[in-house]
Amino acid sequence: MSSIRKRFFFSAGANAGRALISLAVGMLVARGLGPADFGNLSYLLGSFWAIRALLDLGSSSAFYTFIAQRGRSYHYYAAYFAWLAFQFLFSLALVGLILPAELISQFWLGLERELILLALLATFLQSQVWLTVVQMHESVRQTIRIQMAGVLIVLVHMVLVAAMLLGDWLSVRAVLWAIVGEYFVAAAWLSVTLRKSYAASETEPLAEEHKADDFRTVLAAYVRYCRPMAVIAVFSFACEFAVRWLLQRYGGASQQGFYQVAAQLSAISLLASVSILNIFWKEIAEANERGARERVAGLYRKTTQSLVFLAALVSCFFAPWAEVLVDVLLGSAYHAAWPVLMLMLFYPIHQAVGQINATLFMATGQNSVYMKITVAGWLVSIPVSYAMIVPATESGGIGLGLGAMGLAWSTVGLNFLFVNVQSWVISRYYGIAFEWLEQLGAILVLLLIAYVCKFLALELQALIQPSFDFSGRLPMIIGMLLTGVAYLAASFALVIRLPKLMGMQREELNGYLAKLAGVLRRGRV
Repeated sequence: MSSIRKRFFFSAGANAGRALISLAVGMLVARGLGPADFGNLSYLLGSFWAIRALLDLGSSSAFYTFIAQRGRSYHYYAAYFAWLAFQFLFSLALVGLILPAELISQFWLGLERELILLALLATFLQSQVWLTVVQMHESVRQTIRIQMAGVLIVLVHMVLVAAMLLGDWLSVRAVLWAIVGEYFVAAAWLSVTLRKSYAASETEPLAEEHKADDFRTVLAAYVRYCRPMAVIAVFSFACEFAVRWLLQRYGGASQQGFYQVAAQLSAISLLASVSILNIFWKEIAEANERGARERVAGLYRKTTQSLVFLAALVSCFFAPWAEVLVDVLLGSAYHAAWPVLMLMLFYPIHQAVGQINATLFMATGQNSVYMKITVAGWLVSIPVSYAMIVPATESGGIGLGLGAMGLAWSTVGLNFLFVNVQSWVISRYYGIAFEWLEQLGAILVLLLIAYVCKFLALELQALIQPSFDFSGRLPMIIGMLLTGVAYLAASFALVIRLPKLMGMQREELNGYLAKLAGVLRRGRV
């Protein structure tokens, strides 16, 4: 059986590669389409992600929690697949046949119905179908196989996008068709290979003790689990769709594009949390099923501390270089998006904590508590986002009209507030110290290091060649790379001094350092 550590490090490496490729592809698509068309693509995909959450009603979380606890019969999986098919057919009929054209135009602001249906299909395959395939593999600890497949998908997507750019036929429709093809083929292929591996394994889920998954018992378990999640789904859909609609309606497609590129670039700070989530979910669900309360608390505390530091490490480094990143990666058409990016870079820090919190709540069946906190956050977010996005002339004098920047302020601020509410509740339940001030301290120290390193790098460049033009892209990239070396060195020294920032004890850190020293010695030999 693979260890948690081995699965995490492989997952982290695969996620890092996939995220970097996805980021590069996303920037190519953004540059090729321009702010307006990229904003329309983002609005289409974002709106159907919201609809997906509504139709899902928390069932995907229940599915993974139950299959992570123990093996299940084929009938159990078949019933869930039938539920997925119903979700897709219902949404397809709703958008394609039931809703009138006037309402479609109001919701999607004049976009073609054919394009809307294509976005529906692409989102369903990319989210629901692919998520199910990933969950099935993680439930039997097939992390390596599913991560390799994820990397292969984004590589294929990169090739297709490059071909579109070279052939001058890149469009919103072409990108959506590429997503449909990639995820359909990948999901079908991996489903077949997983079934074959089950048939050849002693851990096949058709073991005698797992044949007792009768329909009524399973349905009752899903209803009990999903009742609070359904409430979250309704509010999540309403709020996500409303916020996206407000930005598209009052900010315009370009502002939607600015916000989306900022969100995509900032997501690189989530590499570590994305890598550990399904592994963490599996281990927490299994430990909770055994009643191992101390193990649950220990895993949560260690994972949260390390992920906050890792996310802050990335975010705080890139924050001083936000303007350079936008200009180099996206060009002058997106220059106005750099303040949005700088602010959004801080969102993943507590988003990582929020993902871990949500995983703990759902993996241990504490969905009602999670629902109450989440719904409270959504209820606050709508009026706050409205006031930040909509101009005063459209909102009776209370709106700030900040567009993408307003949505960024709302997103980052409310996320910080309500994630810490979640953490406080978890800390009280498990008797863990609530250390939100230490989180802020780590962020401020890393940000200070990043700005000092940038200042010193630019001063060094000016000293070496006073006539050097710092406005060019190449010297700024060189400066950022020099800053990165110094920043990592200073951050490493900080961890040596305070290993708790990474969720480690002094003895544990010393053990890792001893192993690293041994590897380096062997390398010299």
